[in-house]
Amino acid sequence: MPKPKRLTYRELKNKLKDYGIEELTKRGKGSERIFFQSATKKFIPVTCHGEGKQLGIGLLKAVMRKFDLPEDFLD
Repeated sequence: MPKPKRLTYRELKNKLKDYGIEELTKRGKGSERIFFQSATKKFIPVTCHGEGKQLGIGLLKAVMRKFDLPEDFLD
């Protein structure tokens, strides 16, 4: 099984838009950004230390589990 691809914050934000998940710009403190899926009413905080920085695999997998995204989301 190949390693999953690490995404930058900007790439994650763009991919999540395709699934109806949006960033709440008025919420979150410091380096945490909040993503919300209106269909399921689910929230998840995502750490952002710069939009070009790569996010950890554990965080990406947690986002996938929380929003029930398909296995090929990181490809």
